[in-house]
Amino acid sequence: MKTWKILGYMGLIPFVACLYLSEREMVWGIALKSAFIAYSAIILSFIAGTIWRVDRQLQQSHQQIVSNIFSITAFACLLIRHDIALGILATSYLLLFLYEIRFVKQSKLKIDYIIMRFRLTLAVILLHIVALILWS
Repeated sequence: MKTWKILGYMGLIPFVACLYLSEREMVWGIALKSAFIAYSAIILSFIAGTIWRVDRQLQQSHQQIVSNIFSITAFACLLIRHDIALGILATSYLLLFLYEIRFVKQSKLKIDYIIMRFRLTLAVILLHIVALILWS
């Protein structure tokens, strides 16, 4: 398995760990519901940053604007109620994946990457839904 795949799937570990341990208010002084939201916001921003490609032959301003919108949305989720943040983050992951698929078609990235992104996006959205159900 390639490094990018291993790292991609390993990125699910903090989501699962925070969600699993979130039945407790605090672990080692960390509020795990807030940690889940914060990690989600960081990962959303990271993925959004990957669409900010530098290619002198392509018009990239649209990608940069979209990337920044997702990053600002992720930051805003740190400042609002957890239930609302979970919904916005889950929706943002879906929208970012759909945008990236459109962009991937143009840049001809490998199908392995698209499959991995689909699986990870689906898993993350489902974890957000589970969190919403558990925390409500």
